[in-house]
Amino acid sequence: MLKQLVGVLLIALCLMHSASAIKCYQCKSLTDPNCAKDKIDASSNIRSVDCDSVPKPNTMDQLQPVTRCNKVVTSDRAGTIVSRDCHFESIGQKENECTVTHSRQVESCFTCKGDLCNASGAGRFLAISATAILAIFALHMSL
Repeated sequence: MLKQLVGVLLIALCLMHSASAIKCYQCKSLTDPNCAKDKIDASSNIRSVDCDSVPKPNTMDQLQPVTRCNKVVTSDRAGTIVSRDCHFESIGQKENECTVTHSRQVESCFTCKGDLCNASGAGRFLAISATAILAIFALHMSL
C-alpha cells in the first residue's frame, strides 16, 4: 500500500504545474511569415515575452493569471492568420478553447504549459507522453 501511495504522489508531482508566469513566443503571420511555420526554430528570430509583462485585453472579463501559451489559427475572407502569444484564460474556459477580440473565425487553437511551448502544435502531445513515461517509470521503481 505504501508503494502505491508513493507512486501516486510521484505521478501527482509530475503533473503539477507552477503558477508563476511563463515565457511565450509572440508573433502574427501578417507581420512575420516565420510565425506561420509549423515549428519555430532559433534562426527564425521570433520574439519571446514574459507573460507577466503583457497587458491583458480590455474586452475579456475574469481573466486568470497567464500560465499557458497559445497558437491560434484564424480566418476570414481575406485569408488565414497564425498567431502565437500568451494565453489569456477566463474563468470556466475549456482547455484548447480560444476567443479572439475581433470577427475572425477560429480555425484551430492549441494551448500549452511551459516556457516557449508554443513553438509548434505538437508540444502538448510530447509533454504528456514524457510525463506518462516518467510516471510509469516512477511507479515501476516504487514496486
